[in-house]
Amino acid sequence: MTDIPTSYQRINADMIIKFKGQYVTLVGKLLQSKGDYVEFMVDGSIVKVTEIEEVPESNEDILLEIRGKLNDDGFLEAKEFTELDQTFDFELYKKAINMVQGQFRELFYD
Repeated sequence: MTDIPTSYQRINADMIIKFKGQYVTLVGKLLQSKGDYVEFMVDGSIVKVTEIEEVPESNEDILLEIRGKLNDDGFLEAKEFTELDQTFDFELYKKAINMVQGQFRELFYD
């Protein structure tokens, strides 16, 4: 039986260590392909993403929301991704994630 998550917790780069082994959603900027993984910039930190298929190509920054499993080595094994609009507000998103994972966590997660 395949391990299929029912939800992905939204986190930021500061929370990666806490969520190793879990299914998460990260938002950031695609940097470059390194062969068997891509580098993904999340809150100023580089996250290595594996198993990502059909990475979009563009002359502009590519902003993505990637859902996947954080492995023990810190790599994100991508399950799916969504390309975001160039007007995405990273600072506002980071504030929202801090609230979702902090004082309002019980409203979003069990």
